[in-house]
Amino acid sequence: MLIFREEIAITSPIRFVRDDILKLTPYMPSKESCDIKLDANESPYDVPIEIKERIWKRLQDEHFNYYYDPSCDELRESLSRYTGVKPDQIFVGSGGDEIINDIIMAFAGPDRDVIIPAPTFSSYEIFATVAGSNVIITPIVREQKYGKEIWDLNTQQIKKHFTKDEPQLMFLCYPNNPTGDYFDEEKVIDLINNFNGIVAVDEAYFEFGGKTFTDRLSDYPHVIVIRTFSKIFSLAGLRVGYAIGHEDIIKQLYKVKLPYNVSLFSQIAAVEILKEMDWFKNTQSKFIKAREQLKKGLETINGLKVYPSSTNFFLCELEKCRDMVYEELLKRGILTRCLGDDALKNTLRFCIGTPEQNEILLSYLREIMS
Repeated sequence: MLIFREEIAITSPIRFVRDDILKLTPYMPSKESCDIKLDANESPYDVPIEIKERIWKRLQDEHFNYYYDPSCDELRESLSRYTGVKPDQIFVGSGGDEIINDIIMAFAGPDRDVIIPAPTFSSYEIFATVAGSNVIITPIVREQKYGKEIWDLNTQQIKKHFTKDEPQLMFLCYPNNPTGDYFDEEKVIDLINNFNGIVAVDEAYFEFGGKTFTDRLSDYPHVIVIRTFSKIFSLAGLRVGYAIGHEDIIKQLYKVKLPYNVSLFSQIAAVEILKEMDWFKNTQSKFIKAREQLKKGLETINGLKVYPSSTNFFLCELEKCRDMVYEELLKRGILTRCLGDDALKNTLRFCIGTPEQNEILLSYLREIMS
């Protein structure tokens, strides 16, 4: 519910809050108790104990009383080997969210336009609003492609908001959360080629789909790629994200970041995880196999339409009441995600669990939807 100025008692300190902040809905993840947690697009696989033990061992030799490396040099070197770009093209933050916020602080801020095709990841709009930017939401559209309904960009509508007078910022989630798949590549490139400003391509789910703009940064120096350790690398609890871009873009992010923004623990853990390519490839293979198996199962359930996914989650449209299905799954111990956007009013999003968790989910969905 929105709170308007005339409803606030004169004695309340809320009267000092900015009007645009009062109207924001804070991001409050569900804290419902459950047996199977599928609401936040996390990995169901924890970091193996042998890797944890190596992290603990390294931590024992560090000084907790001193600030740790503010530029994350060792981690950027490791990421350079992983991504194939130079360390000076990499910026590390406390999760993808901080990267998003720093990009907005550096390239948008008060009165600059931030263009966001939606529905998409909610942090773009929230952080842009907090920064005082002019937020422009452009709806993505449903289209038929290869005999299936997909979500894609309306490039004509988006380009109506482009201006050559003032620099702008645009976010493109690739593949898109919560719809699950990539936007048409030609449409994305068309937007990039015609945009006067920074294009932030959010590749949080890169490892599940494989498409990237990191190998095109020399062609598009105004593109910055966002990635995270929270998904395939199972470090959601440690908050590590990074950006890849032209050296001049990366330099500007250092001006707006919080000092010592990534902890000693998080930096060391990320470095050690990147040494475990065999574990990573095995986990990646398990996810992709489980995604195909879960998709086949979902497609057999009457009254449920599953959208294509290149991520670690599925978006499904339901013929039955979404809230009822959500509550019935929760009663059975499975936590999924209801999304607030009007375009998604009768959909559920849930991430891919272990094969055992996926079978339980399918069994309950068949029961509830029958």
